[in-house]
Amino acid sequence: MYRGRVDGLTIVGVAFLIFIVFNVLSDRGWFSGVSQLFNQPRAVSADAPPSNEDTDAQGGATQADTAAIEVGDPDALGWPYEHYEITQGPHGMSYGHIAIDLTAGNGAPILSPINGEVTQLFVDQYGNPTLILDNSHYQILMLHGNYAVQVGQLVTLGQQVGTESNQGYTLDAFGQLCAGRDCGYHTHLNIFDKQLGTNVNPLEVLP
Repeated sequence: MYRGRVDGLTIVGVAFLIFIVFNVLSDRGWFSGVSQLFNQPRAVSADAPPSNEDTDAQGGATQADTAAIEVGDPDALGWPYEHYEITQGPHGMSYGHIAIDLTAGNGAPILSPINGEVTQLFVDQYGNPTLILDNSHYQILMLHGNYAVQVGQLVTLGQQVGTESNQGYTLDAFGQLCAGRDCGYHTHLNIFDKQLGTNVNPLEVLP
């Protein structure tokens, strides 16, 4: 009988003690800290695939950072004039060209032979106005015109880039310089194929 009473009091005392300890720990936020500890976000392995949310965010940023401006088919080629005459066939091998000369007449619109970008515009050592257009497939070089574009400008196939002139080293039918004279109007056209790594004959690649 005595033993049973002691055991009952002991159980009540232990329960009361547990109650006190629980309240003290709750007041100090101990259980909240334990809960946070077991509910921390999982670390994701570098090798693990990202979530859909991560994919969308990363994909959008990547597209924005690497988007390239497309102005048209880089493989497309066209003549620099609507109507023209070829005045000299492939020449210029001595200085690395396989160019042709063609004319549509003084002041005729010069058209871009490719979809691309104006990468250079300068006057060379012989006084030739020089226009260079580039895309991923071709580099176009044209000489002697009055060019009305700027470096960095995007151009499309058939877009006017200037007018025909005789500036620079141009000759008449007798091999005389046309500087200051009404003769020698034409465009010197050279095409470099980046995929082949060489100049190509315009007469063989132009449609």
